[in-house]
Amino acid sequence: MALYAADGRIVGGLGVSGDYSCADHNIAWKVRHLLELDYVPSGVDPVVIPGKPNDDNIVYDIDPKTSKSASGWGHPECPGKTKEIGLALPAQYPIRRR
Repeated sequence: MALYAADGRIVGGLGVSGDYSCADHNIAWKVRHLLELDYVPSGVDPVVIPGKPNDDNIVYDIDPKTSKSASGWGHPECPGKTKEIGLALPAQYPIRRR
């Protein structure tokens, strides 16, 4: 996960390992927020959808029938509540804006 300074510059990266990749993403998001290095200038998805945050949260859009990601960068779902936790991150730990 990229680390962003208040001016939107990437100043590093944060990787977490040790659980399912979805859980690793959730933990990295929370740590980045605590470090106040979450001034994400834009999201990974170039499609602007009203009501959808323009952030770099994990994307779950893999079609179970085709195993294809609609966006091209979707992530498979992990067991347990990791998806639910991940989808709530932007509301519970919102990215900062300049």
